[in-house]
Amino acid sequence: MASYSSSRLFISFAIVLAALLLGAPPRAGAQEVSFAGKRLNALIGATPGGGTDLTTRLVGRYMEKYLPGQPRVIYRNMPAGNGVQATNYFANEAKRDGTYWMGGGNAYIDAQVMRQPVVKYDPRTFHFLGGIARGGSLVNLRKEKVPNLTDRKLPPIVIGTGDGTDTWAEMMCWGAEYLGWNMRFVVGYPGTAALLLALRRGEIDSFGTSSLSMLAGLRKQGSYKEIVQIGQMQNGRVVPRGYAPDVPTMAALLDGKLSGVAQASFRYWSDSNQIDKWYALPPETPAPVVSAYRAAYLKVVADPDFIKRGRAQISPDFGYQTADDLTRLVRDTSYPSAEITAYMLKLRVKYGLPGQPLSEEELARLSAKLVGEAKKVDAALAGVENGGRVVKFKAAGADHKANVSGSRTKVTIAGKKASRSALKAGMTCRISYSGNGGEATAITCD
Repeated sequence: MASYSSSRLFISFAIVLAALLLGAPPRAGAQEVSFAGKRLNALIGATPGGGTDLTTRLVGRYMEKYLPGQPRVIYRNMPAGNGVQATNYFANEAKRDGTYWMGGGNAYIDAQVMRQPVVKYDPRTFHFLGGIARGGSLVNLRKEKVPNLTDRKLPPIVIGTGDGTDTWAEMMCWGAEYLGWNMRFVVGYPGTAALLLALRRGEIDSFGTSSLSMLAGLRKQGSYKEIVQIGQMQNGRVVPRGYAPDVPTMAALLDGKLSGVAQASFRYWSDSNQIDKWYALPPETPAPVVSAYRAAYLKVVADPDFIKRGRAQISPDFGYQTADDLTRLVRDTSYPSAEITAYMLKLRVKYGLPGQPLSEEELARLSAKLVGEAKKVDAALAGVENGGRVVKFKAAGADHKANVSGSRTKVTIAGKKASRSALKAGMTCRISYSGNGGEATAITCD
């Protein structure tokens, strides 16, 4: 594994923090709390095997070690409503005695989600323990098209995106508005795999991703340049992720160039993108219990074994955010002002992104135009990798694979809706997909 500068800083800080915390006397309030002999419930608003599930279980494993009394943690996956059902239960029904805590993702507390009538919670009332950050998105551009980005005498660069809700796509709008970037979007690609295929075919010049394996593959090819990144928050400021320390963040590129509502809107956009995975206690949890959990969480993120596992299992850019970080980010982003909302909408529409997220039907129509109608193959699954994220099979005598989205791919097993983690090698399935290496739209198995 490569050694990155932020990784060394994180580990050095963690060693110092561990030495201080593990030898320090308990904080006032925390010493009055014990969970000895109790079972704690960790609510997870996602299916097993995804990023929210994996990070919550990793954190829970070490919370068992550092919470007073060393309790056992059991996990309850509640994926309905993309996490909203779990968060509703957490905020309104979970016990306030420390026996319930939650692992969530940024989508559960996104400003657009918060406006939906099914949401029955206010995340500003949660007692955050801290969060996990895995590194923000970077945008790659075909090297021969780099001059086009800043020269309007040349054709604009072509940027591919899915339904236009990608945070990196919004980042490019900031570049167009305040850095004069010469660009246009093509909306409707069904997932990152389709974007990568379009880039290789020359259909588009640029797209963004946070996937380290995909970024490393593009860097290895040598035909693309990483031009900008969202970055990640450390100690209250946005810095480049460890994988790409020399690629500028949009925050750095726009430093000193904004004022008024533009500055407030960018701060909102930047902060909202820094929320990744978070852990919290329900509203009205007693202060001594909150103190005990937060003290334990600081010990968790300082544990060298936790850091090692996180970098191996989650991301080499695996890092953490404090309770103060999360509390401020959520306070400032959950309910943006009408002025900021209007500004962001105007910016998106001006540069060709949809004003609102596309429906599944709209996205399907656009995808069909861009990548053609889905191929359908009846085959036995030769392999299933990464918790169902990739399936392998034979098509016309050749080895094929397809990516399986947790939200866009419809998986049916024995006539019942299923998660991608239920896919197993040997199953006989009908696979509808955009082509070898593309994303599956549906997988129906016997």
